Amino acid sequence: MTSTYWLGVVFAFIVLFGIFVRMRNQGMKERYATWWLVIAIAVAVISIFPRVLDEAAHLVGVQVPLNLAFFLAGVIMLLLSLRFSVDLSQSDEERRRLTEEIAFLRAEIDSLKSDSRTSREDSSTDPS
Repeated sequence: MTSTYWLGVVFAFIVLFGIFVRMRNQGMKERYATWWLVIAIAVAVISIFPRVLDEAAHLVGVQVPLNLAFFLAGVIMLLLSLRFSVDLSQSDEERRRLTEEIAFLRAEIDSLKSDSRTSREDSSTDPS
């Protein structure tokens, strides 16, 4: 293995270590970490066994194996972007719903406070 392949292996293990640290200490969700784990493992496998990429490129009819790697990286990044867009949309909708619910609850609290004040005023002015 040349130094370039070792660089890929080191990079993959740094990413794996970083993901585990973020999951453990900083609360990274498993659904996001899964993608990065797959990417890091794939980079490690391709770095350790470069013939895997050569064979895969030959199998799908790509002349230059690195072109297949870049294409797959682009597809993965598009899928990640789609996933993040869906999650962001869901979060926005949830935030809007919670904001409306808070507004209704505040209105209800204000109504109960005003009802409480009027009942106290009525009971203090009532001589009986």
